[in-house]
Amino acid sequence: MTRLVSPEPDFVSEALRTLSVRSTVFCLSELRTPWAFRVEATRVAKFHLVLEGSALLLCDAEASVALGAGDLVVLPHGAAHTVADNNASPATPLERLLAEHPLDGGLRLRNGGTGALTRLLCGGFALAEGFPDSTLAGLPATLRIHADEVSATGWLEPVLATLKAEAEGDLPGASAIVAKIADVFLAQALRSWLSSKGRARLAGALIHDRPIDKATQALCDQPLEAWTLDRLARHVGLSRTALSTKFREQIGESPMRYLTKVRLSLAAARLSTGELTIHEIARFAGYQDNASFSKAFKREFGRTPGAYRDDARV
Repeated sequence: MTRLVSPEPDFVSEALRTLSVRSTVFCLSELRTPWAFRVEATRVAKFHLVLEGSALLLCDAEASVALGAGDLVVLPHGAAHTVADNNASPATPLERLLAEHPLDGGLRLRNGGTGALTRLLCGGFALAEGFPDSTLAGLPATLRIHADEVSATGWLEPVLATLKAEAEGDLPGASAIVAKIADVFLAQALRSWLSSKGRARLAGALIHDRPIDKATQALCDQPLEAWTLDRLARHVGLSRTALSTKFREQIGESPMRYLTKVRLSLAAARLSTGELTIHEIARFAGYQDNASFSKAFKREFGRTPGAYRDDARV
């Protein structure tokens, strides 16, 4: 029997597999003006989805972001920020707010005054282990997706209605259902950003040298190509020595080491989400045998490909 081979996924699909969007709901907030809360910086990526009403995001060293119903804002690096009805309302630290107003069984938080109502879904999400630091750094401090960017697909309004129903109701398992739905919004936000300015920015994160920017983009866009240092140097118009020196100065590692990390990150994504065998994934990542792939993978991720796949399925 002939085995059907799926076409190679595009860059955005691979990036979405690598950037895990497994979310955890912190709270379903019901807030009436005046209200404001402050979230301190942590390493946990965070998000806020406006289910109803409006809000203002104030992030340190960033312009304020106005949010309406259906808008989502993502803070991939866990930056400190304030969410409020307006920039004049005094903000209470979120930890103190949660201590003074314990969440009910449905993770609902009710706070504020007696004015206009805003409902927010607030949570965090994990990025996959081993994603190259240089590309992870390319994600912006704040990433916003407007409701009208996805409204044309037809799924936004019914999904928002479902989330609002869960926020208003008191059914068992509400937090788990909401977290799964939040994954869809987070994936959409990342896809929207990656499909536009994010594609180039992820590939050339924080790089100001055009040849090095071009080199990282080539390695990220075409990781399965038979790249050598000579071929990459010709591609960007530099000598071998200049490419190696500049690349290490700006990226912190050699071009071939960077390519290995990109390939292994994509392999990890396929181990987590696909049904290909480990041998097939090894070949996909550029390794001719399982032993060399397993050794490189364990050095990068601290466990074998099989153990990594088992952990991802838990």
